[in-house]
Amino acid sequence: MLVGVVRWFRGYVGFTAKGRFPERLLNLAAVRGVNIADPRPVEGGVSGIMSVSDYRRVRPLARKARVRMRVTKRRGLPFAVRKYRGRLGLFVGAALGAVLIAVLSQFLWSYRILGADSMSEQQIRRVLAENGISVGTYLGNLDVEPIERHILRDLDGITWVSVNIMGCTADVEVRQKAQKPEIQSMEPCNIVASADGVITKLKVREGFATVKEGSGVAKGELIVSGFNPTKQGGVRYMHADADIYADVISNRELKIPKQYDYYSLTENKIDRTRLRFLWFELPASLSFGSCLYRTVTVRDNSLVLNGTVLPVGTSVETSHELEQKHAATDKAAAREIFRNDELLYEAFSRPDSRPVSRSLTVSESKDGFSCEFNCVFNENIAETAEFSVTED
Repeated sequence: MLVGVVRWFRGYVGFTAKGRFPERLLNLAAVRGVNIADPRPVEGGVSGIMSVSDYRRVRPLARKARVRMRVTKRRGLPFAVRKYRGRLGLFVGAALGAVLIAVLSQFLWSYRILGADSMSEQQIRRVLAENGISVGTYLGNLDVEPIERHILRDLDGITWVSVNIMGCTADVEVRQKAQKPEIQSMEPCNIVASADGVITKLKVREGFATVKEGSGVAKGELIVSGFNPTKQGGVRYMHADADIYADVISNRELKIPKQYDYYSLTENKIDRTRLRFLWFELPASLSFGSCLYRTVTVRDNSLVLNGTVLPVGTSVETSHELEQKHAATDKAAAREIFRNDELLYEAFSRPDSRPVSRSLTVSESKDGFSCEFNCVFNENIAETAEFSVTED
């Protein structure tokens, strides 16, 4: 195998030698150190293969042996170069491609983060970049063990990290800390009201209720007691546990102006495309123009090969023009705005409450509109209040 490769790079020819004394040619070649490989008898002579330089040396010996030499095939790199000598760019491109592959194989092209189920991947990538792991890093500068120690030190929430470099890619595997189970305290406690309201439902699991359904309670008032008098005249302390539902009044006020300015997107936009390769970015489009007010969005498109995101792709920056507009609000539009605000308040600020009634009162002034929200929510107002027990 190796001999064949060396022979191909040096170049070789296949020949036939026919005449009166072809065997004498083989003897003369052996004496002069000319290597004839794979000699075989043919009709009227012999055949074989030899290097190009040996073929030049064997021609005088052929005349002495009175045989006629004829080339039957030409193989190897010298003949390929001569055949394509008019296409020098082909060989130059192949050489440059080989050099480029050799150089780029010394850099990190991409990496994956494994095991970060509930952690912010953006935060992990920031910590990795601070410790030398980023696209375009020279692989010779990556010392895995110190990097793993620094990541464990800088990144909260993980107990183990492993950096595995495979060629030009890397897998960063992390193991998160196990979440501690929430342990319910069993210390003696009472249940008090977290807000003013009217009791609608009592669901006592442990303790003794001090109020009844329909009773009004004030914030901080005792609802379920953790004291249990015994028949022997003593007291048993317990951890009170209950769900206490009550109708709670909520009052809010909101104001909006009659006239206001805002910015709106127009149909004018400018796209600027850049080609990305490792840490290089090259403009791929000629887009001119600017806007006084604008909003910018960036969209990255990366090449994916066999599930691996490569550092090759495009980055499109889109600038949308913003136009300043003036608007006025009437009472009907103001009421609609107030109603939507109330719905958002219920959805995000009181998601566990059930609205019982709503009352929106809109009033108009010289500068704008104001609204008073008077709403009743049915919600759980149970709040634990621990107490300490001391023995005399």
